[in-house]
Amino acid sequence: MKTFLIATAAVATLAIGTAASAQDVGHVYGSLGYQQTDNDKTDTKLGSVNARVGTKITPHFGVEGEAAFGTDDDNTAAGRTKLTNKVGVYGVGYLPVSSSFDLIGRVGVSDTKLKSPAVNGKYEQGTALDYGVGAQYHINPEYALRADYTRSDFQSDKGTANTATISLVKAF
Repeated sequence: MKTFLIATAAVATLAIGTAASAQDVGHVYGSLGYQQTDNDKTDTKLGSVNARVGTKITPHFGVEGEAAFGTDDDNTAAGRTKLTNKVGVYGVGYLPVSSSFDLIGRVGVSDTKLKSPAVNGKYEQGTALDYGVGAQYHINPEYALRADYTRSDFQSDKGTANTATISLVKAF
């Protein structure tokens, strides 16, 4: 009986969350935030401004594009290194926990370019498979706060990067 009650409560919670998030399907959202990236290949911690645009295709799945531009640099043996830009595209999964709180998972690809004096001013870390998790709290129907973690696995043995992002999301 106890197991039945727990299962019923879990299904009811998911159903309420799904109904609440169904109104977001088809709407475009944008976000602006700050991210900190720890890069193992360059041994740097780089800060950047992050912008995203996306849409929910279903209550549980959406797509988003991302662009980031460096704001902070880090000192390495090669000199000061800075993120020039990062662009990516992702599939995003949403698990509504309540009408105001979502858990997020995302998978996609990105391309990263760094500025470093040791390699003629540019270093292309290149294409990466990105995957991550996060959470989003809806302040009201228009605005949400989002925090997420993304790991980038670069091709051709160019290392990995771990990125933590906090952003303000606006629904349109």
